[in-house]
Amino acid sequence: MKPLLIGLVFLITAQFTHLATAPAQSVNAITPGEFTVEPPTLLCAGFEWKMQGDDNRNAEVEVSYRKKDVTVWKKALPLLRLNGERVVLKSVEIDYTAPNMFAGSIFNL
Repeated sequence: MKPLLIGLVFLITAQFTHLATAPAQSVNAITPGEFTVEPPTLLCAGFEWKMQGDDNRNAEVEVSYRKKDVTVWKKALPLLRLNGERVVLKSVEIDYTAPNMFAGSIFNL
């Protein structure tokens, strides 16, 4: 599966707005954390980017990709902003609370 990622170049940019106008008690600046590339399939690649800050949840992460040695970038879906959302599926014993992070996938590679 790794040749798929070697043959692609990813551009992930974070766009942070209104950082200077935040009240003193909130933290709207971003402190980037661990960036994880999930094991890819033949058609998809997934990403998780843990971070701290962005108390007002207005940060955005845009994703673009291209094949190696190709100059044209394709736009992918932006990463989803998560922080504390909980998923409970008792039938399969899942109880998960999302950390402060961005997550998403590039489809149809």
